[in-house]
Amino acid sequence: MTATLSTANRIIGQLRAGQAAGTAAGLGSPGWDAFHDLLVELIAEAPDPKARVCEIADLLTSHRARPGRPVGGAR
Repeated sequence: MTATLSTANRIIGQLRAGQAAGTAAGLGSPGWDAFHDLLVELIAEAPDPKARVCEIADLLTSHRARPGRPVGGAR
């Protein structure tokens, strides 16, 4: 359990650092913050944080790669 918490804390720390860097670069927005908050929540609740990150990455990759979908998520 301690290893899982340590892994989750490390991943969440990296996410928060990336979020802070993006915000400092002028990329911040309420949507950006909400997205990062959701990622943190999903990873914090996961029994296996590394696997959850892989699941999220796979989902984002497959979503982006769908044919006919405009770049940038526009519908």
